Amino acid sequence: MTSLPLGAELNLGIQILSLAIILTGLRYAILTHDAFAQGTENGIKFESKHKNLMTSAVIVSGLGAVVWMIPNYFFGWFYGSSGLDYGSGGSASYFSVFGTANPHWYLIGFMVGIGSLTSFLGVYLVLRMRWRAFPERLKVQNFRPVMIVTWGLWFLNIMIGFVVFYYFVFLATG
Repeated sequence: MTSLPLGAELNLGIQILSLAIILTGLRYAILTHDAFAQGTENGIKFESKHKNLMTSAVIVSGLGAVVWMIPNYFFGWFYGSSGLDYGSGGSASYFSVFGTANPHWYLIGFMVGIGSLTSFLGVYLVLRMRWRAFPERLKVQNFRPVMIVTWGLWFLNIMIGFVVFYYFVFLATG
């Protein structure tokens, strides 16, 4: 049995950390909503924690994307019987494992598409919340639905990531 590629393990850990931060941030989003609905002063405190947590989640998840996922997609690391081979063709390397067709190649497209949209929305929301000079014409006035959609896509993408890890790393390395 060969060991899993270290980069994939680290990225999985990074994405699990971002999921924990997201879930904690979701809890503070609920507390914020409840506090504002009741008219208490705690809403401002909870909102600040929510913003900090979600900003951290975008940064942590983005770190995994920039360091592991994007280079892996474009340059490719192929998980072969001899271990990790670098630069084996980028996304084309996902179509086969050990010289045979990989029946789960479509998962990579889902992950890239959903991940790109989620990243865009996450960065948009962080900039919208934090940057005072954010252009007025780009501001969504009611950004709560955008947050909910972003959270749902983020959660879905992390779940797809677990499946991708299983099929493309765990099973491919033994």
